[in-house]
Amino acid sequence: MKFAIWGFQSDAEIKSYVGEILSSLLDKGHELFMLDSFAKMIDCDNGEVNIINEHDIPRDADFIISIGGDGTLLSSAQAVMRTPIPILGINLGSLGFLTSLERDWQSGLEDILRGHYQIEERMVLNCHLEFEDGSEETLWALNDVVIERADVFNLLATEVRVGEELLNRYLSDGLIFSTPTGSTAYALSAGGPIIDPSLEAISITPISPHTLSVRPIVLTGQKSIYVTLSNPDGQAHLHIDGKNTRHINGGTRIRVRPSSYRIQLVVTQGNTFYNKLRMKLNWGQRSS
Repeated sequence: MKFAIWGFQSDAEIKSYVGEILSSLLDKGHELFMLDSFAKMIDCDNGEVNIINEHDIPRDADFIISIGGDGTLLSSAQAVMRTPIPILGINLGSLGFLTSLERDWQSGLEDILRGHYQIEERMVLNCHLEFEDGSEETLWALNDVVIERADVFNLLATEVRVGEELLNRYLSDGLIFSTPTGSTAYALSAGGPIIDPSLEAISITPISPHTLSVRPIVLTGQKSIYVTLSNPDGQAHLHIDGKNTRHINGGTRIRVRPSSYRIQLVVTQGNTFYNKLRMKLNWGQRSS
């Protein structure tokens, strides 16, 4: 089998775990490819590992192994966004809502190599930007598209339409447009709802809205959402999955809708979405 190894952080723990993972897979005769920047970080000098850049991930790879936390997995998702390569996340971070395996990864990886796993397809957002100068750009997000004020002294005024119909004119610190996958990320901390990842839905969560009656809303994925800044001189920052920041102004038109692409996440037995909610958020546990 072919494995691409992905990461962008390094410390003593990560180096140790990566060394063990590489040895385990190489001993079983698997072909390994590693992101060049990650290989440099962890001082990988194993001649059996093929060093590649992010654009040279083999399209016939069986898995991309993301080693780190949810942020690392999100960056790997950008690398395989338009390919059918499943993502196998090994959590060496803190929360790990998206990852498949924890620090005791050995038995879980053995199960996966024996074919004992499932693939969950996760919805992706298509974010299309139309700039004032006539240029356009399309970005994709597994978690969320976030629009935040660029001026710390003024609230951000935005107009949001669902299709052709006005939804609301928001006055806030920003807006979070989230997939069900991203509903347990920034949107959750801003008061948004948790959404089953099997649903085709987009949540809009205002960040610190000026009007207390403004609440998060969950919309069907059947319509496009259009966002503009209400102030022609307004300035804002747009973030895709916490990265890929773009500067936008009053002349920028933003369209958010579900993409035809899907991200494939590896899910092991007993590591379901509902189980993660109970374990990661300590549901059902009494406080001491």
